[in-house]
Amino acid sequence: MRILVNIDVPDLEHAIDFYQRAFGLKLQRRLGPQAAEMLGAQAPIYLLEKAAGTPAAGATRQPRDYARHWTPVHLDVVVDDVDLAVAQAVAAGANLEDPAQTHAWGRIAHLSDPYGHGICILQFLGQGYDALTSEKPSGTRTLRFQPVSEADFEALLALRIEAMRESLERLGRFDPARARSRLRATFRPEHTWSIEQDGERIGFYALRPDGDGLRLDHLYVRPAAQGQGLGGLVMRRILETADSRGLPVRVGALRDSDSNRFYRRHGFVQTDESEWDIDYLRPAPAPKP
Repeated sequence: MRILVNIDVPDLEHAIDFYQRAFGLKLQRRLGPQAAEMLGAQAPIYLLEKAAGTPAAGATRQPRDYARHWTPVHLDVVVDDVDLAVAQAVAAGANLEDPAQTHAWGRIAHLSDPYGHGICILQFLGQGYDALTSEKPSGTRTLRFQPVSEADFEALLALRIEAMRESLERLGRFDPARARSRLRATFRPEHTWSIEQDGERIGFYALRPDGDGLRLDHLYVRPAAQGQGLGGLVMRRILETADSRGLPVRVGALRDSDSNRFYRRHGFVQTDESEWDIDYLRPAPAPKP
């Protein structure tokens, strides 16, 4: 079975422009003067020009209404970075109704297009919807978080160098001696956790008290274990720890590192920058009424 998505709009040309700029869809072809096929999603999207006030269906005679309205069927637009996608959609003319919120499975924001249709922009994190079910998909492996001691310093240093090497070499700043010095200056075993998968250490993170909040000093995953959503699982644990205590989280990222995009995806906002680093803050959650 195939699904085709049809969206009634009052102005076809305006709608083509909006969906191109908001979500990166491309006009594939025109189906006469009042319909257009848009591609770029997993299902084709057809924009159909229908005047406001015309009957929506012969049986009900309900008129079309392009003021904000609700229906039980709406578009979910899945993206890699919900904040960037929301900003792009709003710039194109969408209305932001609920800013992105973080859940166990990912982040979601509620919007409407200029024609009153509800749209959700969502970004899966970690296990995605699998986080909502007790059934583990085939091949799923469990992460464990173990405390470390002073005796783990050399092993953690080697892991940090392995994880950071590519980014530092790209900037011409790879220096094992500097890496040792920076880790040594901030290493606090009592605030550091080893990330283990199937009994093997694949990373570590350090989260310590810092003024009125927490500071994420380190978060590293071996390159061989990256690209599997494991960083998102670890970040969820970190943010759940902070949220349970009502605290903000601060972190610094190497300029031009992929970690900048990772932190922005998880709700961190830039607060400062220097020649080599960018500082971020993930605000404390709003108090519950």
